Order: sequence, then C-alpha cells, then structure tokens
Amino acid sequence: MNRSPFRSFVLALAGAALACVAYVASILLQHPAEASKGVESRQVPTATAGAPRTEKSKAQDPAEIEELFRARRSNVVVNCEGRVDKLLPDDREGSRHQKMIVRLSPKLTILVAHNIDLAPRVPAKEGDWVEIRGEYEWSEKGGVLHWTHRDPAGKHASGWIRHGGSEYR
Repeated sequence: MNRSPFRSFVLALAGAALACVAYVASILLQHPAEASKGVESRQVPTATAGAPRTEKSKAQDPAEIEELFRARRSNVVVNCEGRVDKLLPDDREGSRHQKMIVRLSPKLTILVAHNIDLAPRVPAKEGDWVEIRGEYEWSEKGGVLHWTHRDPAGKHASGWIRHGGSEYR
C-alpha cells in the first residue's frame, strides 16, 4: 500500500500514542490472576486501547481448536484464550506484525500474528493471560492466528486481543 510520508508519520504517531494509553491502562487495570487449569471464560473491565470493547465472547474449548489442527483446517474464525508462552521478534516484512506463542492447552500452542500497522501493540509479557479472536490458519507447529484487528475495508470479520482489561483491535 502506498502511503505518503506524512500519512505514515501520523499513523505511526497515533499508534505510539495508543500503545502508551494501553500500557497505562494495563497497569491501572490489573487483570486478576487466573488459575492454569479449569479457567472458564470471564469478562474483563472495559478500557480504551485503540478501540472500546464492543462485544462479549466465550472462548472455544481448546479441543475444538485441536480438532482444527488435526483436520488441517484453515480460514476459520475462532475465539480462544491462553497464556503467552514466548514473545517473538516482530515481523517487519510488509505489514508489521507483533508475534507471540500462546499456549491454549497442555497439548497445543499457536502463533499469534497481530498486525501493528492496523492495531495497537499488545503490552503482553510472557506468562500473561490473553483472549483472542482471529482467523485460524493450519501449520505443522499448531497453527497461526491472524486477523486479530479490524479490517479497514470492512470485508473481513474483525478480530481482537484482550489483555489487562483492554481490547486491541
């Protein structure tokens, strides 16, 4: 996508400002500690982080996503939750993506690729709890979750990542 240098600067500045707001919000709204086992879907307080929280959702049973993996299915919108196992370096080729490995169950981890050209960076740390809505794509390592943001063209299902009481989309 061709952008004028001024527009790119303004978008980068807006993204940085939103990331700062999100960071402060995550500090002020501490997410309650979750037990690693038997966690049920929960609602977190609403806070602004680039966009207000607009919808309630229930995470899918990890077994459903494990079945997508076994069946090698792709292009499926899912809601899931888990712990951040590992933060990876950003992908800077083309659209920039924040990358993290999230453990959905003892048997399954998933790569989350969050477009930080379209959505604020999520201030997650390893061990943090996240809720995610995005599109699942099969891979040999467990799968990739992308489209964790709004679609500027309005043609694709919007996704998000919830962390520390804020929603990043």
